[in-house]
Parts: sequence; C-alpha cells; structure tokens
Amino acid sequence: MDWHKIVFHPGNEELKRFIEMGVVAIRLGIPVHFHVEGVRGTGKTTLIRAAKSQFPTITRVADCLYNCDPKKPHCPDHLKMGEFEHETVATPFLEVSHSAKVGTLVGSIDLDRLSSHKNPAAALLPGTIPRANRGIIFVDEINRLADTSPALVDILLDVMGTKPGRVQIEETGLPTVEMPVNTSIWAASNPDEEPGPLQEIRRQLSDRFDFAIRIGRPEQAETVRAIIRGEVQANFATKKTPARLNSLVSVALIEAADEFISNLYVRFRLESIRGVQAVRLATQLHALKQGKTSADFADMAAVLPAALRHRLEEPLLLEICEAMKDAAVNQQQKISVSAKCKGETNPSAAYRYPALWQGLWQRLTKKSELSAGSGVFLGGLAAKKTDDQNTEKKTIPVRTSPEERGGR
Repeated sequence: MDWHKIVFHPGNEELKRFIEMGVVAIRLGIPVHFHVEGVRGTGKTTLIRAAKSQFPTITRVADCLYNCDPKKPHCPDHLKMGEFEHETVATPFLEVSHSAKVGTLVGSIDLDRLSSHKNPAAALLPGTIPRANRGIIFVDEINRLADTSPALVDILLDVMGTKPGRVQIEETGLPTVEMPVNTSIWAASNPDEEPGPLQEIRRQLSDRFDFAIRIGRPEQAETVRAIIRGEVQANFATKKTPARLNSLVSVALIEAADEFISNLYVRFRLESIRGVQAVRLATQLHALKQGKTSADFADMAAVLPAALRHRLEEPLLLEICEAMKDAAVNQQQKISVSAKCKGETNPSAAYRYPALWQGLWQRLTKKSELSAGSGVFLGGLAAKKTDDQNTEKKTIPVRTSPEERGGR
C-alpha cells in the first residue's frame, strides 16, 4: 500500500510518529531500533512497508553491495582503496525470513566467483545484514523468531549492541571478516499469540530495542469506513523538517530536560542505561522532526513511554511520568503522559486474558489495593482474606476452566 493512502487514527499514531522519527534518523546516519506490538490486523506490517516510499536516498560507492559511504568506506572491497565513483540509490529496506539461515543473514561463499573459469577466487557474498548497511532490516513476528531461531537472534544482538553495530562473517577456508554495520532494526509481533510477548521470551533482545510501540484497533466507525474506502491521505511530517537542522547537535535540550534525563538512571535505579539513552535520542529526534532548535518536556512526553515501557514495571513508569510532569510544571509547561504510561507495560495481561478478567487483573496488580493484612496468590489465582476479629482463613477459588470463562 502507498503511504499516502494510509489512514491514521489514535490507535496507530504512535507508530506513525516513530516511523517519521526513524526516517529523520536515516537522514542523520543514526540507527534507531523499534519494536511494535499489537493484535492481528491492526496494520503494523502494512504501515512499516508503506513507509519505504518516504525514505531518503543515499550516496554510495558505485555497485558496492555493502552500501559503502564514499567518504568512509568500510567493506573488504573498498576499505583500502582511494577515489571511487558514486551513485545514488534508494535506502536499503530488507526483510528477514523465519526460514533464513545464518549464512543468509551474515554472508557466505560467493560460488560464482569461486567457480569462475577465468579467475577463480575465494570471496564472500554479503548477507542480508551487510547489504542493509545505512538502511533498515524489518523482522515480522520477531517473538516467534526469538523462540525458534536463537542463532539468528544472537546475530541481531551483535548488530543492535552498539551504534554502529557489527557483523562477523565466517566461512571455512576463508579468513574471518568483521565489519561495522549502521543498520536500523524495525520489528513487529503479535503478543496475543504463541509464544507471547518478546520481553518474556528474550528479555536481552527486548532491551536492545530503543522503543517499544503499541498499536491499537480503530475505535470509530468513521475511521473504519475511511480505511475501507481509502479516503484519508497521510501527511509525512518529516518533509517540513528544515534542511539546516542536519544533525542532532543542532537540537539542544533545555537545561531542565537535560538534567531530568541525566538523573533518570540514578534517581529511579533503572536496570539498563539503554533506556536513558533512548529517551534522550528520541526527545531530540522528536524536536528535530517538528523543526525546533531546542527540545523540551513536550518532546520528551511524546516519546518517554515508548523508550521505557518494555524495560520497567508499570508502577515505576507511572512514577517517572509523574516526576516528568512536575519538572515540566516548574518550567511552566503543561504535559499529559499518564494515558500513555498506564496499562501498557504488561502486554501479557492485556493480550492473553479475556476481557471478563481485565478488571480482576488490574485490581490484583494495584499495590494500593493490597492491604497489609491480605495476600494475593497469582500462581493459583486464589485470594486469601484475613479477619482481625477471626483467625479463620477463607480461601475463595477463582474459576479457570474454559467453560467457566465462557468458552474463551
């Protein structure tokens, strides 16, 4: 589908925002990794694939399979050479198949050159990751890939571990080749299906993503009608970004926002510093996308939940959001973020349990409702209530059979 025929609504506006920010990052040469979760049919894959038409072009060494930047060549063919011919090509956008092998992803022996009659030579054929340098790799249903293909996930961890990442190509009889790759990983998954949410399958991989994005269903009949008819056209916000803002250096954080981000890791004892780095990067990208020369709490409020929701439990994320609101008030800024923080950090609860039990789950997970004299056992979903006047303990079983859940 063409990007200009996409219908945007509250359920997918967050994904649109981060796709736009990702395109700005491509222009700046900064890899940005994001993971979008949502139930089937909400348009995750459609939106990401449609965005290809909005990607900028890149200039590379002519015919280079590794998309070498003429100013900074990095591949085995051009690393030690001098001047090169240039060409302009589309930003690489490649997808990883679930049936892919390690050699397909990183590289293998070039059989054509090896069997050449005129000049046989042992050479490498770059895989998906090296060929996506300075572009994007899209992994659909990455939660299934994490469950069934640990070897491929280990390769992605290397690519996403640093910026730029790295890839190592190994073939018997050839020297090992290691090279940097400046590649963004965009991924999607359906956490309501087996094997479940990514952070429950491979938390290490989940943490490598800068942002975890939620996509929802359209809730208005008018929106559904527009989707069916293709009536609404999209405006791609990055096109209004001034050309003079060509680097993140041109976007400074206001002092109070910079101080807030700097204190996040220590003040709230976060497990991963990657979350803090993601908040800062996204805040600057959001401001740059808006054509601003400085980033403030309004920019931070638009992106902070996506940078932290897959790394924190909901109560801590809410606490950080409230602290951000207080800091913004001190700067005479009014922001609203609580709706983006609530109910979005535990997809297993939201996606796996029938609607009938959502209220129960929310009550069980609210610390404020668990008094000192009562306990809740989630393993058996049995509630134990103790009466101060009566030492007798009563156990209330919760029905869990499919028939008792209405067959759902």
